[in-house]
Amino acid sequence: MSFLQKLSDSRFLTRLILLVGSLLILVVAVFAAIYYWDRYIHLGDESPIQRSLSELEQAVRDNPNDIDARMSLAEMYLVDKQYGDAIRQASQVNKAEPANERSLFVLGIAYASTGKFTQAIPALETFTEGRLTGPMANSDQALEAALYYLGASYIETNQSEAAIKSLNQALVINQTDADAMYKLGQAYARSNQPDQAIVQYEKAVRFVPDFQEAYQGMLEIYLTQNKIEYVNYARGMLAYSQRDLKKAQSELEASAAVLDRYAPVHLGLGLTYEAIGAAEKSIQSLNKALELDPNNFMAQQALGRVQGK
Repeated sequence: MSFLQKLSDSRFLTRLILLVGSLLILVVAVFAAIYYWDRYIHLGDESPIQRSLSELEQAVRDNPNDIDARMSLAEMYLVDKQYGDAIRQASQVNKAEPANERSLFVLGIAYASTGKFTQAIPALETFTEGRLTGPMANSDQALEAALYYLGASYIETNQSEAAIKSLNQALVINQTDADAMYKLGQAYARSNQPDQAIVQYEKAVRFVPDFQEAYQGMLEIYLTQNKIEYVNYARGMLAYSQRDLKKAQSELEASAAVLDRYAPVHLGLGLTYEAIGAAEKSIQSLNKALELDPNNFMAQQALGRVQGK
């Protein structure tokens, strides 16, 4: 499964909201309008994003040489996942202004989102090279998003070492980006660094406890290493993520019997017991996880939920 298929709609939209300049204002306004429209307006009416696209398309027709209008249209096409239209509009701007950052960003993301990774890389490389030397590089969210897509594109074109560099740079900016952690784990695995890959997969699932692809990555490595107790853990958490709770319980209990000092397996059991309604067992497992890892936010949150019930 590619990184494009993996990303949930919510995580995809969150990443796209972190764009440059005017897009941030535009997207926030449009999504606020979408919320109001979904809650209060009839389903047959035109949505705010459709209305915004219509207005921007008219603005470009009225003044084809207006770079800002054309880029706003390209960015809105990108948010609406109309990648071909986004590429066409951004290409017009890039042809006129090759150094235009907004066009480079849209081209890179849109090409990556359509699987055209070799075309995405030059645009993303140029965009990130310019931003990495900026005074706000360590807090530049647009740069972080571009580095993520650049790293993912490197992986898809068998450039694992370059991917490791880009994704580590992305994680300097956003240390909670579970998708970047997963992709970094994938890059380490492909460059024959399985232990480093496991570290990144484990980091990713601390933020997203039902991250199927990360558990699948763990499972493949543990099978190769013949670490059966960890195979049970990875299979159990993969089953939990797929809502196969009976299998999850069986695999995780088998793992916990051996890995008594491994906090993640007790967290997984706690989550599984919670899901099947075994509150006392859930509390016991979550307390064990917190005994071993007192700062585990997911365990703290789950324990509060179960105790609250």
